[in-house]
Amino acid sequence: MALYIPLSRRRRNAVLVAIAAVIAGLVVGFIVGRSSATTASEAAHEVRVRGDELASHVAALTIEYEQAIGADQTAGGTDTIQGGVLDALDLIDSDLDALTRDAPWIGKSVADGLRAATASVRAAATSKVSSADFQAVVDRAAHTIRDTFGVDT
Repeated sequence: MALYIPLSRRRRNAVLVAIAAVIAGLVVGFIVGRSSATTASEAAHEVRVRGDELASHVAALTIEYEQAIGADQTAGGTDTIQGGVLDALDLIDSDLDALTRDAPWIGKSVADGLRAATASVRAAATSKVSSADFQAVVDRAAHTIRDTFGVDT
C-alpha cells in the first residue's frame, strides 16, 4: 500500500536534503583543503633547504675550477672552465631565479645582491684567478646565499 505524502512535505524534505548535502560538502572541502594546504612555515623551510642546496652547489664549483685550471696547465685534460664552472653557474643562476620567485619576501634589491654574488664567481672564473682567490669568491657567494635564505651553518 502506498502512502500519500503531500507535495509541500516532499519539497521541504528535498530542500532539507539539499541543504544538508551542501553543508556536508563544505565541511569535507574545508577539512581536505586545510590538511593539504602548505603553511607559511613549511614554505619557508622548503626555501631554506633549497637555499642551502644552492649554496652547496656554488661551493662545489671550487673542485671543478681546480680541475679545469689543472687541465689547462697539463694541456691534456678534458675539464674546461666553460664546461665545469660556467655551465654549472648557468644552472645555478636559473635555480636562484626560481628560488627567489618562490620566496616572495625576498625583495628586488636582495635578489639583485644574490645575482651579483654569482656574477662575481663567473667573473673570477672567466678571469682565471688563482685557486685561492676563486675559493674566497665562492665562499663569499655561498655565504651570501645561505645568509639571505636564513640557513644556519
